[in-house]
Amino acid sequence: MQTIVLKPFDAAWFYVEKAETPANVGPLLILTPPAGAPDNFISEFVEQWRQCKTFMPPFNYRIRRNPIPVWEVLPDDAIDLDYHLRHSALPAPGGERELGVMISRLHSHPLDLKRPLWECHVIEGLAGGRFAIYMKFHHGQLDGVATTRLFEGVLSSDRSARGMLPPWAVGVRSSTGRDSKQNTTPSSGMGLRNSLGGIAGAAKGLFRMATTIRSGSEPELTGPFQAPDTIFNGRISAQRRFATQQYELARFKRVAKATEVSVNDVFLAVTGGAMRRYLMEVDALPERSIVGQVPVSVRATDSNGVGNQIAFMYARLRTDIEDPLERLAAVHASTAAGKAMHESLPAESVTPFTMLLSGPYIAQTILGLGGRVSPAANLVISNVPGPPAPLFFNGASVEEMYGPSVLFHGQALNITMFSYAGRANISYTGCRDSMPSMQKLAVYTGEALDHLESAVGAKIS
Repeated sequence: MQTIVLKPFDAAWFYVEKAETPANVGPLLILTPPAGAPDNFISEFVEQWRQCKTFMPPFNYRIRRNPIPVWEVLPDDAIDLDYHLRHSALPAPGGERELGVMISRLHSHPLDLKRPLWECHVIEGLAGGRFAIYMKFHHGQLDGVATTRLFEGVLSSDRSARGMLPPWAVGVRSSTGRDSKQNTTPSSGMGLRNSLGGIAGAAKGLFRMATTIRSGSEPELTGPFQAPDTIFNGRISAQRRFATQQYELARFKRVAKATEVSVNDVFLAVTGGAMRRYLMEVDALPERSIVGQVPVSVRATDSNGVGNQIAFMYARLRTDIEDPLERLAAVHASTAAGKAMHESLPAESVTPFTMLLSGPYIAQTILGLGGRVSPAANLVISNVPGPPAPLFFNGASVEEMYGPSVLFHGQALNITMFSYAGRANISYTGCRDSMPSMQKLAVYTGEALDHLESAVGAKIS
């Protein structure tokens, strides 16, 4: 059987995963059928999908963890499509709450490691005839940017396109091809020298970061294990809560332009404002600022291969600052310091730097210490750029895109923003037992954006 060796960072996801912390990632798409679509529009394309039993990477990959983690490439006839493709319905007319409850339940269960690590749920019954497509992958296979690019390949910018293939028949490009054998060991002296040089550069960068933080010479620079203890950072249960909010992306852009910061800075500052209010209401706001672990894609613009290509940056969300403008300026200073540290690294050092930076947290999680010792960060917060133009599936319009994500002991909250077709789609994945009334946090995000717009004079009435 064909096998592909996993990269160390991809393999790590299978060792940090526990029964209560399945390493599942989305996406979730909400679509509106085309005008004049027949009543059986959804069931018809689901049935067409059931007839398509050609599987491309990673849909034909099964994990084998011992003696070393490898992907086994399965033949098409070894994959049970009826298990992976599931068609269900909400009690019509279903709303955002009912869909959120269903996604919360589906996202709570781990993927079966004895099978290829994916599920595709087609969910009908939303108000107005809308339906949802929720796909569940293992984070060891794909990161957020890769899942976005997967669906860019599945969907079309042409409203009139029909007969479109299901995701598993499209897949993503493997860096070495579908039938080739990947080897993570450098095959030449030059490759070995580059690898060793990258590790050496990463070690120097980590030492420089640690000494800079310890000396206080760059007070805005933030690293792991500088976060306060919060209600988000204890042990978690297996059950999830999922909530969403959608805003016009132009609102974030107007604030960013008026204050000369990035859209991501605005997102982080708005989230910080929402978290400040949420924690104040439950009398749990720490004196020190909450720290977010911010994934940064290092994936090439033309790459959509299997695996993770991300680095991490740590940023303060400045929940300790009440004034929205002051908070935004402070968040910008924190992210600028983190970016400067990453930009000082040679390109070949970015991946080993990420591994070294994440190493203590990964070891903590594998050893079952998460939620029992100081957190590396209070939450993971991501900003994933999606397609800028509207996309369609068999004429159905994709209205919203969200990213249900992964939680671990010690991190009971994940917030992900997908930008798509001029909209900012924000999803909140939380532990059901650690995050009381999580929907309030979602609502407070919109209010924090209102306050920031008013403060900079960017609000349009």
